Amino acid sequence: MKETEVSWRELMTKKEEFLHILRILNHYYEMRGETKSKQFAFRRSLADSPPESVQIFFSKLGPFEYQVACRILPEEQIETWIHIDGIAEERERLGQIGNTEHPVFSLVCLGDLFAISLPSTVSI
Repeated sequence: MKETEVSWRELMTKKEEFLHILRILNHYYEMRGETKSKQFAFRRSLADSPPESVQIFFSKLGPFEYQVACRILPEEQIETWIHIDGIAEERERLGQIGNTEHPVFSLVCLGDLFAISLPSTVSI
């Protein structure tokens, strides 16, 4: 599939939840010492931005894989990355064995946010 054929969705609500997920991931990368890239600097700045000053787009690549594209307004710069939704994957695994009381079911995951995002005509 060509990049121009990617179907994007925009997160219009619950941006705070996305930024919370991003802060958790940023903390993980900081603990691993993976903080030197331009993308990490952008993601740190994004996570510290007010929800109303960011645009967040998703494209679903697989059952638990998403391409994420974000912009901090009013800048034009957009950064993209791949997100593997381990929370949704674990929910499916636990559900298959009948364990639906696990705390993972109370966490917001990227799949939850993708489900409430709206189709977008953006071309990234």
